[in-house]
Amino acid sequence: MVRAAEVDYFHTAIAALLDRPFGFFGHSLGSLIAYQLTRRLQDEGHPLPDWLGVSAYGAPRVETGADGRPHLMSDDGLRGWLRNVGGSTPQLLDNDAVWHTFAPVFRNDFKLLDTWTPPRDPEPLPVPLSVFGGHCDKLISEDRLLAWQAFTTHFRGLERYKGDHFYLMNHRQPLAAAITAAMRSAAA
Repeated sequence: MVRAAEVDYFHTAIAALLDRPFGFFGHSLGSLIAYQLTRRLQDEGHPLPDWLGVSAYGAPRVETGADGRPHLMSDDGLRGWLRNVGGSTPQLLDNDAVWHTFAPVFRNDFKLLDTWTPPRDPEPLPVPLSVFGGHCDKLISEDRLLAWQAFTTHFRGLERYKGDHFYLMNHRQPLAAAITAAMRSAAA
């Protein structure tokens, strides 16, 4: 469950910084962690981020559908799936020695995503929330990205960029500008 170690780690790391303006941005698994951390801050009565940005991750849903469970795939199946999704270099996927080093990391991350149980009917967060994604992302549809509207009282919209699940690798500057603008707008 994502609420455990990862959220605990970041919760502890930011505890001394909650007396100043802050925001969260997460990409893919990082989106889930940013969302869960925000929810935990709210549940415990701590200050909330001025803004939350989620990228390439669909809004939480109780029924996960048939998206697959990458952490349970065979090595060949997982390698093929990663090739299809994009973002992993051939050097990683084709070199057995490198693959065997990184495969457990991939499996652990995917296990977090595959086994996370979202809260049922959570109250929308009182935090401005922006969503980002790639136009050609094979993992997350536009509908799943737009579904974040139900998880906030201040939906700031969806920004999409040319590219796949890892669109941000080719759009660092425009994405940084969008995040900066969102933070400024939220603080105003």
